[in-house]
Amino acid sequence: MADKEEVKKILEDMVVKYRGKLEEDEKVAKKLKDFEKDISINFKDDGNYHFNISEGEVGDIKEGALKNADITITTDTDTIKALMDGEMRGMEAYARKLVKVDASFLDMLKIKEMF
Repeated sequence: MADKEEVKKILEDMVVKYRGKLEEDEKVAKKLKDFEKDISINFKDDGNYHFNISEGEVGDIKEGALKNADITITTDTDTIKALMDGEMRGMEAYARKLVKVDASFLDMLKIKEMF
């Protein structure tokens, strides 16, 4: 299990990576141009975090869960670490039920680029 500081760093790195994708890939940026969602990431073994995506901009990671998040991702710290380290693909984690995503199908398609 990753500790709280490591988890926050992993999530912050995820946001930086995703921001880079938005800058580099016009296709991804276009998909998210009108996308406005609050996203909550809940860890079974270490707290909750949230951020938002608004008009193609990815907000900073903040601690705490959002009760009315548009998208809720539930996982554990080992899985998020494996995803961000490239040791596991998002669809593999989802198929193995290591990640649960509570979102509309269209929202899932849009955020899948993050992982």
